[in-house]
Amino acid sequence: MITIRAAVEQDSKAIMEGILGMAEHVKQTEMVTATEQDIKDSVFKPGSHVEVFLAETENKQVCGYTLIFKTFSTFKATTNYYIEDLFVFPEYRGKGIGLKLLNFVKNHARNQGADMVEWYVNNANTGALDFYNSLGAKVLDYKSIYYMELDK
Repeated sequence: MITIRAAVEQDSKAIMEGILGMAEHVKQTEMVTATEQDIKDSVFKPGSHVEVFLAETENKQVCGYTLIFKTFSTFKATTNYYIEDLFVFPEYRGKGIGLKLLNFVKNHARNQGADMVEWYVNNANTGALDFYNSLGAKVLDYKSIYYMELDK
């Protein structure tokens, strides 16, 4: 049986392993600069705006995770949730864990008064694209993703 629980600071190593696993899956490990300490310092600091939930086996083995945060739609004046990460370790794929994590996020967001959950998918992650399409998730065709790195 798989359970989902809120992550605590002591889970930073497992979260970092998930981040590295996801980066490896999409062949972008060189993009990961975060460390376990960075996760502790940013995710679990007082006032952090992110939430992390872990999927665990009966033996308390972390088999997946999701990292989410609130967003806001000015057009609708509603709170939404954004899924930054949703990852299932390779040896646990095909067992419904990704769906369980996604449903958990949807219920959590609904309980917090959100109207929508959105996320971006790496185009190289064809398994995820197929998964979300099979669930009837819609692709936003009116948005493009831009970014600018800030000088420090």
